[in-house]
Amino acid sequence: MINNVNNILNQRLRLTGMASGLDTDMIIKQMMYIEQMKVDKIKQDKQILEWKRDDYRSITNTLRTFKDEFFDILKPDNYMRSANTYFAYKVTTSNESVATASGNSQVSMSEHTITVSQLAKAASLETYDVEEEGVLRFGEAGLTLNSSISKVAERFDLELADGKLSFEINDKTIELGANKTMKDFMNAINASDANVKISYSEFLDKFTMTTKTTGVDAKINIEDDIGFFSAIGFTNLAAEGKDAEFKLDGKESSRSSNIFTIDGVTYTLKGEGTSKITLTQDTDAVFDKIKSFVDKYNELVDKITTKINEERPKSGGRYGSHYLPLTDEQKADMKDGEIEKWEENAKKGLLKSDTILDGILFDLRRAMGDITEGGTLASIGISTGDWREGAKLFINEEKLKKAINDNPDKVMDIFSRQSNISYSPDATAAQRKQRYEGNGVAERLFDILQDNIRTTRDKDGRKGVLLEKAGIVGDVTEFQSTLVDEINKKDTLIEEMMRKLFSKEESLYKKFAGLETALSRMSAQSAWMAQAFGAGQQ
Repeated sequence: MINNVNNILNQRLRLTGMASGLDTDMIIKQMMYIEQMKVDKIKQDKQILEWKRDDYRSITNTLRTFKDEFFDILKPDNYMRSANTYFAYKVTTSNESVATASGNSQVSMSEHTITVSQLAKAASLETYDVEEEGVLRFGEAGLTLNSSISKVAERFDLELADGKLSFEINDKTIELGANKTMKDFMNAINASDANVKISYSEFLDKFTMTTKTTGVDAKINIEDDIGFFSAIGFTNLAAEGKDAEFKLDGKESSRSSNIFTIDGVTYTLKGEGTSKITLTQDTDAVFDKIKSFVDKYNELVDKITTKINEERPKSGGRYGSHYLPLTDEQKADMKDGEIEKWEENAKKGLLKSDTILDGILFDLRRAMGDITEGGTLASIGISTGDWREGAKLFINEEKLKKAINDNPDKVMDIFSRQSNISYSPDATAAQRKQRYEGNGVAERLFDILQDNIRTTRDKDGRKGVLLEKAGIVGDVTEFQSTLVDEINKKDTLIEEMMRKLFSKEESLYKKFAGLETALSRMSAQSAWMAQAFGAGQQ
């Protein structure tokens, strides 16, 4: 709407000063200058709000990236809230063809011997697993996966009930119309809750059906009244899986899967035989994870600190004491490079001493410096440094590596201990205090991130502090936040002022037009009188 008003002002064609010789456009422009300055001031205020919004959103994105990297449960290698992150083991296996292993925080012994006598297997059925003379195979019968069920039934002299194929696998009923293809037949089985998967090899002309799980509880039971499965080659309609059977450190046991965890060690069985497994603490791997976390943490702290401490540069007086957004008139007098440099300076210092960002830094420093039930970060070689360095962390590598090697439980406890009170934006002050005191530093940091960039709402309908302030792209707050509301109000005010500007300009042009008309009449009268008096003198 504002652009439309501007277009009307800029594109209206007028012929002025014909009688008076006055530069009416320039006179009115000068008379409107003060009014235009008022509009430009509101536009500058709006631009500053937009730049502030973008600065806040940039901080929000940095916090979101950090959270996605270190607080996403789907990324277990970097998940700082998990105890397993602070334990890593180098594993040596005497026979990897038998078993491999990995360890987590619950490892109780460093050496194990495992003897595998049987791997866990899925239940499985195949077509033509017994060769018989005179048996017409599926492909030999001229059938493909694109063949319809009715064609298959006709080829093998089967009678479909009510034009449908109906059968059960593991007590799950599946029905298909006669016009469906064999590909549809397989898709229906695979998508069912029967816990089986069927496939077909065109090269071998063979169907294979297996359970999706292993172990003795994995079964296949097919109920087929018309013999459809037998016709396409299944000589058996029932099968069951097998459990893995092994002896671990002298004790016999079994599992339904070839991958299982016992006493903090996850074993992956590969074949029959015996293997000796040794686990040793991998100090460097844990150190690297913690250092990566601290480095990324310091990057976000530096970004916030820079914004808080950034001064607003002064322009030297050309357009004011501080760099302000340029008006259209000012841009017209400048080169592109000058405009870019000016606006770069105008964007600086807009969040200096910002209370929201100050609060985030204060919370971060407190969370990283306070004692936890497991101890302090400083006790394992990670300190917050001088207060002038804000919330930044510093690592004493030798001290941290020693703590990881000598007392990994303490390192884990300081970082990942979790209170028995879950995070809630609606928690009372007492609940927040109790949760804070029971949490490790990673959990405390998680709470700070949630308080500021949470996309879920509290009981009052509020999201995270930064989202409520400036919003974020892709969320409803992109269009509904404090700064967006202020920007919209500026737009409304600019539109209203532009309309008034237009009305006032129109009024001035009408007055000057009246002057031109009056001068034209006076000129005409003067010419008539001169002509009349001249004629009388002849």
